[in-house]
Amino acid sequence: GHNMPKPANEVYRLLASQKHGAPQFTPEPNENLPNEYRAVGVSIGDVGIWRDGSFVVLFNTCRPMVHSINSAADVPEGFTPFPLRTRDISRHRSYHSPGSIISSAKFSQISLSIGGSSAGFNFEKKAHLFCRRFFPVTVGGSITFSLRSKAAAILVLPDGASRENLIPVEAFRTYVRQYSRQWYAFAQDCVARTGGSLFVVTGCDKATSWGLATSSATSAAVGFSLKFAVLGVAEGTLAPQFEWQDFGSATVRTSSSNACAENQCIFIRGIGGDFPPS
Repeated sequence: GHNMPKPANEVYRLLASQKHGAPQFTPEPNENLPNEYRAVGVSIGDVGIWRDGSFVVLFNTCRPMVHSINSAADVPEGFTPFPLRTRDISRHRSYHSPGSIISSAKFSQISLSIGGSSAGFNFEKKAHLFCRRFFPVTVGGSITFSLRSKAAAILVLPDGASRENLIPVEAFRTYVRQYSRQWYAFAQDCVARTGGSLFVVTGCDKATSWGLATSSATSAAVGFSLKFAVLGVAEGTLAPQFEWQDFGSATVRTSSSNACAENQCIFIRGIGGDFPPS
């Protein structure tokens, strides 16, 4: 029988299997949030809910009440920020190398084309060539993936991505437990409406550019292939533009070419679950 295809944002959750955290189907910041927040994107201390594969921030518990993410909406009763010092956060700028490819499924074949010359690799035989799973980002180049999987998610990071993690996690957990009742009461409207549960961010990976794709087979035809291409340099910037090509029935998304700040959040780690703790 023909099953209904799963929504793309659900298929994209398969990337969680790669152990980088919860993958965000919309890495770009919500345009309705204050500029000050959008400039940095999802941050450690954000408290929010997950909705359709995206993290929706309610407030930030490590920032003062006067910060726009807190003053623009509102904060829970008895709000007391968690004191965060710079050295409480570990930061690695190139945690994911430029040209990284993160996939939930094995590729059956990969072929690279760099300015007209192409090289194909059959994965079973030459897997060692792609242990590092990255591709050279050159204008006019492209990479074509083939997968034999019924459902798969792929993330390409042309410029790589940074990683930030909170170091004093135990002290932070204690703090979260102390205030979770107020937070839950505050978020009740949102959470009850969406059936989500509260989530507090303790780590995130951010990029300036990305391309993501999901595919789920609806019929007996298992497998798909798609191409990620590096186009010319975008007008008025020095950044190359990227696009998915020949993607068939896959769902694809790409960062906009005017994103230059590292505020595109691809993976989020944190403390989740149904508050208040029983």
